[in-house]
Order: sequence, then structure tokens, then C-alpha cells
Amino acid sequence: MALHRFFCEGPLPAESGTLSLSAADIHHVRDVLRLAPGDEVVCVGADGIAARVRLTLVAETIEGTVLGELPPARLPRVTLVQGVGKGEKMDAVVRQCTEIGVERIVPLTSSRTVVRLDARKAEARRERWQRIAAEAAKQAQRDAVPEVAAVSTLADVAAELGRHALALVCWEDAEAEGVRAAIARHAPAPGASVAVVVGPEGGLSAEEVDALIDAGAVPVSLGPTILRTETAGVVASALVIHELGGLGGEPRA
Repeated sequence: MALHRFFCEGPLPAESGTLSLSAADIHHVRDVLRLAPGDEVVCVGADGIAARVRLTLVAETIEGTVLGELPPARLPRVTLVQGVGKGEKMDAVVRQCTEIGVERIVPLTSSRTVVRLDARKAEARRERWQRIAAEAAKQAQRDAVPEVAAVSTLADVAAELGRHALALVCWEDAEAEGVRAAIARHAPAPGASVAVVVGPEGGLSAEEVDALIDAGAVPVSLGPTILRTETAGVVASALVIHELGGLGGEPRA
């Protein structure tokens, strides 16, 4: 059985000492899991180093002895730009994409987005999605929590596509190549960042897709069936991660 995993707010102690856990995690260790001195957990420092830790004190603070570092998981660097859907659809996308290894999630509002958020509501949603990502990262035994970026417009996304070695935009209205063919043709270097853009309910408009293509994105197809936005985000991310060597795929040379 996998050990419980916690993310520290600072570095791990060199050998023994206080673990810089949040108040919520201290409560979870002490009052929910009822762990005790002698129990072992995995803690990940703010620097991304994960280690097996034996608890020595469980009280108002948590202390432990570092037993040894764990080898880092080398995940492909994939950013999902996901159109914000109605209800709890974005919650599910954040949770599942964290599980499969997405590095960064950018919530997108576009012309066909049903949900309209003012600045206050957008930040509240982002904070909620970041908490969901943190919980999912613990469950998935990840070494880092994906960043959930601020809710962005299409113009914001187009302006940042240049930071990625390759950007793919999923569009159901075009006869485009598949994810595998696009990645093979553009051959991003190992460790390079790849972005994938998925629209909201109703998809992206032709004008929006054209704007992303003008910014350097490559249109791709997810197949002949029409996927819900929350399905498309997870499927597209999984396909990209697999082609880059994650999820059991062959690492690119």
C-alpha cells in the first residue's frame, strides 16, 4: 500500500526536525488519519525533493526523521489550456489531468464559454481548482502539484504560446492530423514543453482557431466522434503525455 503523501511549504529537514506542513495537513495527519510516532509517510519539499519520513512527533506540529530521498518521477512537460465548462466540469478536468501528469492547467474563457466570471469569482474558482490539484497530486503520488493559472482569455493564451516548443489546438471542424502525427512531425526535444488547447462547450470558433494558428499553434483532431469538453481535455492531455513517453509510452530520443 502506498504511503500517505504530503507537500511541505518549505524544504525538508536535513535529517530530523519539524515538517513545514499546512494547518490543514497537520489536522489531516493528527485527527483524520490518526498517524502516530513511528508511522511513515512521504513528504515532498518545496524544492520538489520527495523523501520517506518516519514521524517522531504528532501534536500541534509534526516532526519526523528523513529516512531517504525517493527517485524523482520524470514526467513530460504538458500544459493544458482548458475551456471552462459549466458546473463542476472543470473540477473533474483538473483532478484527472493532475492524476495523469499534466504540469500546468490554464482555464480559458472564449466566445462560446457559457460560464461568465468576474475577477473575484475567477480568482475564487482558481483557488478551488488549485486545492483540487493539490489533493489529486497527493493521491497520484506526484512530486509536484500542477499550477492552475489565472483564468485567461484567448488573447492571453495566444500571447504565451511561444513559451512552448509545440502548441496543439483541438478542433472538431477541421480535417487535421492526429496528435501522434503532429508530435512526430514537429519532434519537440525531450523535456520540452508542449501545450494543448481545448475549447469549452460548443468548441472554439473558426476565428479563434485561426488566431491560435497565427500565434504558432498546430490544429489536431481527436478522432471522428465529438467529445464533451471535459472528456476532450483529459483525452488530449493523455495522448500528448503518452506520445512524449508518459503513461507507458516510449520516451522520445
